[in-house]
Amino acid sequence: MGTTFRKGCLFCLFLFICLVHVSPSAKAEAAGPRTQQLPGRVLDWVMDDQNGYIYALTEKGTLLFIEAGTLSIKKQETVSLRAYSALWRKYAQRSITLLLRDGKLYVPSETSIDVFDVKTKRLIQRAPYSGLPFGLLGNKIVTFGERYGRGKTTYEMYMWDLAAKRQTSRLIADPNFSAVFSAENTLVFDEKRGLAFIGRNFAIPDLAVLRLSDLKVVKRVSYQGPRGSEPTHPLIVDGNDVFFAGRRIDAGNINMVHDCYNGPVLDVQRTYVVTNEAVYDRYTSAKVSALPFPTNYALMDAKYNLYLIKEGENRIYKYPLPADESYYVRSSHYAFTNVPISRLAYDSSTGWLYVLSAEDSKLFVIRASDMKIVKEIHPGPQPTDIEIDGGKVYVALSGATKVAIYDAKTMRFLGTVPLIAAPRTLAIGGGKIFFTDNSRTLMGAIAVYDMKTKKQWRIPKAFINPMIVYDKKQNVLYVGQEGTSDHDLYAVRLSDWHVSELLSLPGGDDAFFMNGGEIFYGTARIHPAHSGALVAAQFPEPLRAASRQYIITSRAIYNRATGTKIADLSSEALLAAAGDDGMIFTYQKVVANHYLIKQKPSR
Repeated sequence: MGTTFRKGCLFCLFLFICLVHVSPSAKAEAAGPRTQQLPGRVLDWVMDDQNGYIYALTEKGTLLFIEAGTLSIKKQETVSLRAYSALWRKYAQRSITLLLRDGKLYVPSETSIDVFDVKTKRLIQRAPYSGLPFGLLGNKIVTFGERYGRGKTTYEMYMWDLAAKRQTSRLIADPNFSAVFSAENTLVFDEKRGLAFIGRNFAIPDLAVLRLSDLKVVKRVSYQGPRGSEPTHPLIVDGNDVFFAGRRIDAGNINMVHDCYNGPVLDVQRTYVVTNEAVYDRYTSAKVSALPFPTNYALMDAKYNLYLIKEGENRIYKYPLPADESYYVRSSHYAFTNVPISRLAYDSSTGWLYVLSAEDSKLFVIRASDMKIVKEIHPGPQPTDIEIDGGKVYVALSGATKVAIYDAKTMRFLGTVPLIAAPRTLAIGGGKIFFTDNSRTLMGAIAVYDMKTKKQWRIPKAFINPMIVYDKKQNVLYVGQEGTSDHDLYAVRLSDWHVSELLSLPGGDDAFFMNGGEIFYGTARIHPAHSGALVAAQFPEPLRAASRQYIITSRAIYNRATGTKIADLSSEALLAAAGDDGMIFTYQKVVANHYLIKQKPSR
């Protein structure tokens, strides 16, 4: 018994010494990243969130099965890479060389594509391989190849049926395929759209779209500029987006670029985009976090942990994405545009936010519930203003001297109205379209289009860069003058077209809008129907929007009933829109990033 007691005491002392000496280092390790040395330089790797593993292929021909939680290497398989050329090694692509789908891992070896079952980690099949980039199309492994004969080169698509274990081929008759075919291609099949996306990694990378029904090259775009100077770019197709050459590209139209990043995109995880230097919010383009070091190998798991390999170290690092970032919980409160915004309008009845970009001649329709762009419309050249009235959306087209009209619920195009002058700003009401002449001179006219008689005429008074709003209750058109030393406010009585000047205020920012029978002009809140006291209040910042509950300035949100400040804005609001349902939308620009931010403050 004494011996047992002494052994127990010695064991407890041993545990105490271990705790004293080990705990500090354990705490230090917990404070920093978890790391793991790898047996060789990684050519490619892929994340398996379902099973909690990372599969990595090294330059020494070793396939590693790495447990993501601990970074411990659970198994190694030898893969023959002797025949791979130096060119292939240079252009080996992340998320392309290794493919993971339906519980199977596809690994290219010297003469075959080895198929592993990820649960058992065992090789279950070998498919013939020509050494070129490959993809998965249904139950087939597909590669492209070239064949010489009779003085010309033909191209074929080879398909290995995994179930039948046999290979078939299709001749590619399109002569344009030769321009997009090379050993440096990256390849992703989009079965839903029936397309193959083919990326080429040259000094100026380009992306081609191959239609699978007839194997025709239907589109090809070169992406020039500083973001196209990298030697390699992974090709990632995720939902409606294609990520290639440092860009987020519309999968339905590769000419449409939604976002640009300062470097190649290495991984995409839901609303996050990981480049070689930083993590970005996918839909706002906001930088969420910089990477601890630049890298050509980065992965993110479903819990937003980052896995990085530092160049030249052959070591994997695991970092958690900072948990206090607001983008985790506020991504549905943002929308992204990659072009400057000129007008905002919100329709509470449909829950749609209308965003106009005069610079890019685009109208974005955004669903307010999740701030996702549901439609992107090109209404015509130089759109300058947008108004919603009677279930219709009116867009002023200065470049076409017209107004384009859409159904507000469906955004179905209803037609255009030709005008006698290029419209700059619009006002709708009383069966009429009021518009200002987009003249190059300071002096501008106000014109009227009667929607019933189709007649048009100009109001016989010249204004200085006029802005207009219509008061339905008073049947009056109010006119403000933009860019002048004073804020001059006029009223046009529509019963006899009489023009009268109401007031003049010191100049400043030229906001001009009407809500609830009040006019908001510069920094002044005006009661046009109260002749004795027109100016109800002055604000310290320029006004941007108003609703039944709120008044929004360039810097803050105010309670409309009391005039007290509710909250400050994160940065200057260049534009704003608000609805009587309590929603507030502001357009803010930080450096080169454009944000549309949704808020519903507490009353």
